[in-house]
Amino acid sequence: MFESDDYWEEEFIEYNDKNLDSIYFDNCTFIKCNFLKSKISSCKFTECTFLDCDLSLITLKNSIFNDVTFENSKLLGISWSSCDEPFDVTFDSSNISQNSFHRLDLRQMKFINCQIKDTGFEECNLERSLFDNCNLEQTVFIKNNLKKANFETSKNYLIDPNQNDIQKAQFSLPEALSFLSLLPIQLK
Repeated sequence: MFESDDYWEEEFIEYNDKNLDSIYFDNCTFIKCNFLKSKISSCKFTECTFLDCDLSLITLKNSIFNDVTFENSKLLGISWSSCDEPFDVTFDSSNISQNSFHRLDLRQMKFINCQIKDTGFEECNLERSLFDNCNLEQTVFIKNNLKKANFETSKNYLIDPNQNDIQKAQFSLPEALSFLSLLPIQLK
């Protein structure tokens, strides 16, 4: 469907392409596009917005997402680890469950009103990241930098302070009581 390798300030509505290879998108908007099970290789998305799109189970290879927003989109079962840097994404009102973020620089990332269930954050830099009103049920945080990250309005997180740097991270009650479940104590 994509006939060129370079797009600027274009709007794509209800596209359904399954193979994107070496395409550069700058300041483009994708609306109600279905990229389910697509292969995205060596593409670059800069200042792009995805609205009401389905990118579930996409396979990513050597692609860049710089200043990209996913809004009200479905992004299930994605491994973002093979993306190139810079990786600067905002997830807003989206379902990013069963995703894998491994060894990525996610400083100041914004996760807003998202379902982030059964997702893995391993060895990431999440310093100053915002998890605003997110459900983090069964999400795993292993060896991350969570300094000054904000989890105040999120729920169902279970973050081991022995495996993550949580200096000056922000949490709120009653959700912060989850830290007690990781201690070798009995609560009555």
